[in-house]
Amino acid sequence: METMVRPLAAFVRAAGALGAGAALLGAFAPLALAQPPVSRVELEEIVVTAQKREQASLDVPVAVGTFTSRDILNTGALTLQQIDDFIPGFEADGETFTQQSYNVRGISSPNISTGGDPSVATFYDEVYLPRAATTMAFADMERVEVLMGPQGTLFGRNAAVGVINMVPRAPADEFEAFVNVRGGNYNLLRVEGMVNVPVSDTFALRANLLSNERDGIARNVGPSAAQAADRDNQAARIAAAWDMTDATRAYLAYDWDRFDQSPTMAIGISPYAYGTDPFAGRYENDVREAEETRDMYGVTGKLFHDFSEAWSGKAILSYREWETTNREDEDGTADATRYFDTNNREDSDIFYSEMQFNFADERIDAVFGANYSRENTFQSTDANALGDSITRLVTNQLNSDLGLGLDHLWNPEEFASALNLFGIPVTGAEVAATGDFWYDTVAGALNEPMIFGPSFRGVEWTEAIQNEGDFTNWGVYGDVAYHLSERLDVIGGLRYSEDEKEFSWLFPPTSFAALRPGVSNQIFTLDPQYASAYTTPLESSDNWSQVTGRAVVQYFLSEDFMGYLSYSTGYKSGGFDSLTISSSAEPLEPEESEMVEIGLKGDLLEGRLRAQIAVFNLQVDGRQTTVDSRQPGAPNAIPTVINIDNENEGFELTLDWMVTDSLKLGGLTTVRNEDSTSGTFYNSDAELTDMNNSGDTATTYTLRLDWSLEVPGGELLLHADYVYEENTVDENDPNFFDELRELPHYFDDSEMLNARLAWISGDGHYEIALWGKNLLDKELIQGVRTITRSSFGTTFVGIEDPLTWGLEGRYTW
Repeated sequence: METMVRPLAAFVRAAGALGAGAALLGAFAPLALAQPPVSRVELEEIVVTAQKREQASLDVPVAVGTFTSRDILNTGALTLQQIDDFIPGFEADGETFTQQSYNVRGISSPNISTGGDPSVATFYDEVYLPRAATTMAFADMERVEVLMGPQGTLFGRNAAVGVINMVPRAPADEFEAFVNVRGGNYNLLRVEGMVNVPVSDTFALRANLLSNERDGIARNVGPSAAQAADRDNQAARIAAAWDMTDATRAYLAYDWDRFDQSPTMAIGISPYAYGTDPFAGRYENDVREAEETRDMYGVTGKLFHDFSEAWSGKAILSYREWETTNREDEDGTADATRYFDTNNREDSDIFYSEMQFNFADERIDAVFGANYSRENTFQSTDANALGDSITRLVTNQLNSDLGLGLDHLWNPEEFASALNLFGIPVTGAEVAATGDFWYDTVAGALNEPMIFGPSFRGVEWTEAIQNEGDFTNWGVYGDVAYHLSERLDVIGGLRYSEDEKEFSWLFPPTSFAALRPGVSNQIFTLDPQYASAYTTPLESSDNWSQVTGRAVVQYFLSEDFMGYLSYSTGYKSGGFDSLTISSSAEPLEPEESEMVEIGLKGDLLEGRLRAQIAVFNLQVDGRQTTVDSRQPGAPNAIPTVINIDNENEGFELTLDWMVTDSLKLGGLTTVRNEDSTSGTFYNSDAELTDMNNSGDTATTYTLRLDWSLEVPGGELLLHADYVYEENTVDENDPNFFDELRELPHYFDDSEMLNARLAWISGDGHYEIALWGKNLLDKELIQGVRTITRSSFGTTFVGIEDPLTWGLEGRYTW
């Protein structure tokens, strides 16, 4: 347990920071001291299903972060990407909707390949979601649960380091309805409606609809239609619940989801971009047919039955299907000679089923079950260039091979000078006047069809890797809690999981091959041993299995406060890298995780202070992660999946304090030390490197305030949160490059202040609110991308939303 000492020391420092913040926010306390109790500000009793059965969150011996329907309303959160500031140890990496990656306790997953799986399993309505389906809109959502650490025993597939569980509201036996309209700057308009109708005493229907649209936060003045961070998505759901008998209940739900919006922003900061200040409000992209889209639907059926007072069972069947595109700029310029974009296209489906049995009496709580799923995937990773930019790659290669100093072959003066070096007396004017003649002459003399003339200017060059997969997963599990006394419980569980994957690779010839015979792929190239995959899919298959488990001791120090010690293991199957055909012979290794966790949670000070504390040591062997890698001699970097080992240790702390009956203060933080080790690999500059790193993560914390004030006709409800993250950019890092020194605000700490002030009528029917995000109007860099830096000298970034604000109205029946 020596590894726990350092996190405990950091805990003391972070608790002091939270205490100082709470004292500052506590200055609001006198404003509320004279107010009568108001029920809307309270320490909520949250029920979760973290152990496959309904329990109070504070009674579950697992570190669980929760985000309730009221939290969703207060923050305006729409997807998982917008709640990570409010759950310690959880992060949503990036802003993409179709290739999203989630990070729990410092462990994230590749977001590129369909041949691999996430390390954090995501569930919606008790059904597993593959990566491209996880960004479900929070339409009529009851709560979101994030379970920290390996959860393989109860959740199985890919729960190696955590589980995200989204719980939509189920049909109820009373009439309910609401309409919510949220508007704001950048032409934001979000409309949501819901109606719940008890058709009879035994049958109820619930339906909801959501639409969300917003303009971009910076203007693209280039030829592309992409606009930074614009939004256009819709979602709908209808669910039915039927009490067939006193002991048997049936449930059926259909959900639909679509979005059609700009892809991840690519604001250039290179010398070839529109400018080097990403906050200027203007940038240039030239990506053709820029879009990120998803069309998805799912059907879920459940059957519940009570066999006796002690025994109950549940069966789940679900089918989900989706198509996605994600064509995004990869150079951050409107320079045709540096044009490069990628498009990730998927057409996939999954069938999921589970059978579960529960037993409960005075001494034992037990759950047993089995699950089976089958996923069919099609993925096409398209790399798109222009004749202009492919010629720049050819120029770079000729410079390297022949010692030339050309910028671009299509510069007539430069090309003529190169010809002069080889004894051909021609002028730039003659080259320009004769079109492709001299280029074709040189191409013929060198037997090199990759040298072609300016008649190909603006013509698209497309290469692709097409993958198909057939994945089967099944498992059986059991978990038993034994109540040794009124205060002491012991829990043990085991699961056996098995995965089988079939996967294929096809590298069709570049689209240019039909226009200029003899040209070859320049981006996605194959070693000779795999050359058959240019015409015939190369197929591979493998299977993996594992036993995972957990052991927990839980002790209630009082009726409202408990502690626990747990040991758990997790597993994620091996797989295949869709962009690396050599993984057909050497598949990705499976991830295996184990964790020791000590936790305290509950209510203190007569129910006015709620504390949740977890100290952990998490080890992951064979973690699958993505790096931008360029093999020596290759023209560009390719996202590549490698295996590394991690050991992360730290703590998470969440505090909520009811200062008065109408004022609640809260805070949360996490501190980690992360160690990683790996073999060597080629980075984006074709240099051998590794991921042998060790260090503490950035200091991060969130402070929250909720305050209510009774006024004529109702009450005012103020919610505010302040989110801080320390900047940890290291100028000595080998991946740091000089241009970043001039990047505005790149070295700034992140500070975000958000607030919502609402008036709620006395009968609870009306709610009108004024809201604002990033009220300090901080200019913050979201991430730096260098995928084309080694080939074209281009680097680009994303930025966080500037100040956004607006009004919201809600009517509830």
